Amino acid sequence: MANQYERSTKKPKSAAFKIVTTIVIILLLLFLIALAFFVYKFFALGNSIHNPLDRDKSELRKKAVDVNGDPISIALFGVDSDSTRAAQGGGERSDSIVLLSINPDKKKTVMVSIPRDTRAEIVGQDSVEKINHAYAYGGPKMAINSLEKLMNVPVDHYASINMDGVEELVDQAGGVTVTSNATFTVKGNSYVKGQKYKLDGKEALAFIRSRKEDGAGGDFGRQERQQLVIQALANELVSVGSLPKINQIFDTLGDNVQTDLKISQINSLRSKYSDALDNVDRNQLEGQDTILDDGLYYFVPSDSSKKEVVDNYRSNLELD
Repeated sequence: MANQYERSTKKPKSAAFKIVTTIVIILLLLFLIALAFFVYKFFALGNSIHNPLDRDKSELRKKAVDVNGDPISIALFGVDSDSTRAAQGGGERSDSIVLLSINPDKKKTVMVSIPRDTRAEIVGQDSVEKINHAYAYGGPKMAINSLEKLMNVPVDHYASINMDGVEELVDQAGGVTVTSNATFTVKGNSYVKGQKYKLDGKEALAFIRSRKEDGAGGDFGRQERQQLVIQALANELVSVGSLPKINQIFDTLGDNVQTDLKISQINSLRSKYSDALDNVDRNQLEGQDTILDDGLYYFVPSDSSKKEVVDNYRSNLELD
């Protein structure tokens, strides 16, 4: 009887063990499939967004930076894909221009907004025009060369995003939370300075484009809102909460982003520079809005403001 009892108790234990083992194997396989899909999407994204520049380094650098811990300078372009302009054969203009100097050792990022109407030499075009024309004439390379000429700072890498893609990314990230820098109303939504708001994609795009509405603060207010939304969106996209939508996020990035950074460099930025992105020193050029002899409206930065901003930017890059 004892032997029969022992045999009868061993069978259900063995069956339970097999069931648990089967579940573990299934879960492991699902994890491996998900991991393989993520890796595939990650590298596919790298291929679709990679648009290298025809250069080894900035001409303002003695040697190329190592995206593995060196202080780095990156230009961010928000490009406006205007269908009417495209139909007329015009290029994309940079609706927003932001420079980032990121120092992982100091754990500090210096962010500088360049007004799109800033009067600047367009390098390679032999003209003096609004800085946002450079991207339309010669894409990111001409825009970067013109920025370096204007600001006397190296630009090591760049990333461009279609502004329509910002709306999609904000929605996929579940919205962004920002503290309004001004009291104004745009597209039926009202904001009060100092109060926090959760914005969906459509609201975020209107928020960062607003400049003519009463209280919006013109170009300066607009530039600051661009910085606020960029930082909030970056934080949301790298958060755990975005993982369930990673496939849609990758697809949107692939359709709307271009960069000369390789996928390994992007991963290095995420892992080694993330602490610096939590400490952002936001800067704006001060100057004068004016109509010059050609009859066009320009923003002309003051020498003192430009020097202060450039010195701060270069200091974070540890340049002499």
